[in-house]
Amino acid sequence: MKLKRIIAGISAVVVSVSAMSFSAFSTIAEEPANDVFDDLNQQQITEAMQPGWNLGNQLEAVNGKTPEETAWGNPVITEQIFKTIKEAGFKSVRIPVSYFTKIGAAPEYTINAAWLDRIQEVVDMALAEGLYAIINMHGDGYTSMVANGAWLLCNAPDSEQPAIKAKYEACWRQIAEKFKTYDEHLIFESMNEEFDGVTYGAPVDRTYYANINKYNQIFVDTVRKTGAEEGNNAKRWLLIPGWNTNIELTVGDYGFELPTDTNRDASIPENEQRIMISVHYYDPYDFCGQEDTQTTTWGTDTQIKSLRDTFTRCYATFVQKGYPVVIGEYGSIDKTQDWSNDRGNFFGNPQNKNSRILYASEVCKAARSRGMITVYWDNGWNGGTGFALFDRKELKVTQPEIIAAIMDAYKGEAEPAPEIIPPISRDEALAEIMYRENTLVVSGIADEEINGAAQVRYVFDCESKVAFNAYTSVQLSSNVAGTKTSAIVQGDSDLTGVTECESVLSLKNPIKTGDAYYIYMQTSSWKEATDYVFLIRRVEFLDASGNVIKTIDKSNKPTPAPALTEPSSTTPKPAPTTAAPTKTTTLPAVTNVTKPAKVKSVKVTAKKKKLNVSWKKVSGATGYEVKAATNNKFTKGKKTATVKKNKATIKKLKAKKMYYVKVRAFKTVNGKKYVGKWSKVVKKKTK
Repeated sequence: MKLKRIIAGISAVVVSVSAMSFSAFSTIAEEPANDVFDDLNQQQITEAMQPGWNLGNQLEAVNGKTPEETAWGNPVITEQIFKTIKEAGFKSVRIPVSYFTKIGAAPEYTINAAWLDRIQEVVDMALAEGLYAIINMHGDGYTSMVANGAWLLCNAPDSEQPAIKAKYEACWRQIAEKFKTYDEHLIFESMNEEFDGVTYGAPVDRTYYANINKYNQIFVDTVRKTGAEEGNNAKRWLLIPGWNTNIELTVGDYGFELPTDTNRDASIPENEQRIMISVHYYDPYDFCGQEDTQTTTWGTDTQIKSLRDTFTRCYATFVQKGYPVVIGEYGSIDKTQDWSNDRGNFFGNPQNKNSRILYASEVCKAARSRGMITVYWDNGWNGGTGFALFDRKELKVTQPEIIAAIMDAYKGEAEPAPEIIPPISRDEALAEIMYRENTLVVSGIADEEINGAAQVRYVFDCESKVAFNAYTSVQLSSNVAGTKTSAIVQGDSDLTGVTECESVLSLKNPIKTGDAYYIYMQTSSWKEATDYVFLIRRVEFLDASGNVIKTIDKSNKPTPAPALTEPSSTTPKPAPTTAAPTKTTTLPAVTNVTKPAKVKSVKVTAKKKKLNVSWKKVSGATGYEVKAATNNKFTKGKKTATVKKNKATIKKLKAKKMYYVKVRAFKTVNGKKYVGKWSKVVKKKTK
């Protein structure tokens, strides 16, 4: 990805401009710095900054080993570019910055004063337009630019790390001092796409990841200490990345650690953070960045779902805990036009335009609903494989439809945030599913409640460290009255929350009363687990129409059926081969209990994103189960509630959406739950 962004426009005339000549091209506000700091909380800073745009391939561009803002084909930065993006609707700008030979020798590591002044001039231009600005240390950590003088290398030998850390600390101390009186409109980002340069998919070196964590800690401590007595750095929002700013390698169990923030201003409430998490999103890469025409379109249901689920993991891991997530780069290259490079000629696809528009829209909508900030990557390159939305020389919009899609995503009310279901503990699980170990989840002798079950739904814990995704598959199998069923399900991030995933096994023959049933599961994950891979929350028995007729979790786990020889532990493998006991097996004693009557007189009233449900009380009922869904089979957009009284409120629904609602009563006797029939279904549209 970076290669194209670095060399894009390299064939253009390169204009070298000295630091002394910048004032001839710019008009700077006299005093953009403001020592009155508006102390914005998480929600406020997120809303204030979105959407954002990148001034890419400018202050991070290098000529040989020296940063030079016109080196990669873009013109000298003036205040007009910030006026242009402001008029387009953007509220923040990320200004990537590289240093390289602008840093002096040890031990002072003094940054060239003219270069710092130029960075300040550009920041001032952005702030003068009321934009929020992010500045970082961008290319100094690229392993691909070692020949240019890259030095912030997490994979450098241990013997070199002390000098790297000293240099890094000295640089951020100078940058922080330069801008310490600036108000909340300025955000510092510690570094950019920092990793060892090894192709994604290879194992992450945790020693190198530990160095990244240490760099982030140095950054936070250094910046905060410059604001200990004066200025605003002790309460400024700071932005930090994980490994290569990759979402999976930041939220997953690869080694990322949040820095401590012990030096922040005492005025910040203890339950609030002042750390943001930096991630980039160019998935799928074959569409977004790969310079060929093999993949020119995007937008299938599976692709959109994958995007949303990925962002949901960020939401659950960081946003819900007070750490805003900044998608500091996202976008897709232009494949509508014909172009040539050193690998040959390529012919564009006009349909690529609609896919690029949809991609930008879906990224922004999903990010907005999850409290994440989007910052579009613009490298200034218009034409084949370019990311640009603007012509920086002519100061005009070149991709109005993409910009319109971004802005439309921030109009009106945001989509509701996904419901995050808290992870369960081992003690709460129905079963633990270990890596490549076939596990008996539940067994029993079918009673009347399970009679007619045609499917079994497995609901299991997909905590963020072990996601049910493209690298994971599960094998579901059963033995019902000697009839075996088996299916391998490839992970597709079937998330209803982040932690709660589902897979369904369709039985060859429906279960009948008296059948001995055995329900198994195993996983084949890309990552061998030293602990559990999944925890089974519950299994649900479904009738032929997909309705749940019985739910089994740890609290109502039935008496096990007589033991079978468990299937061998290989993956993939067939269902159990040992026949189940015949129907002459002695059934456990069943208490003669009358099930609750059918619920009647269900009334539903609509509120904003919620429904109030009431019904006639059922005599002898212990409680009630309420279900709402966006289809009459209750398989989509499901919401459930269990209450003791004859009324309930179903919350966090979609606005102006038709929902189907039903209720049933239950009573518990000797720890066993007996359910009545579902009420008539009532339809109601939310407000």
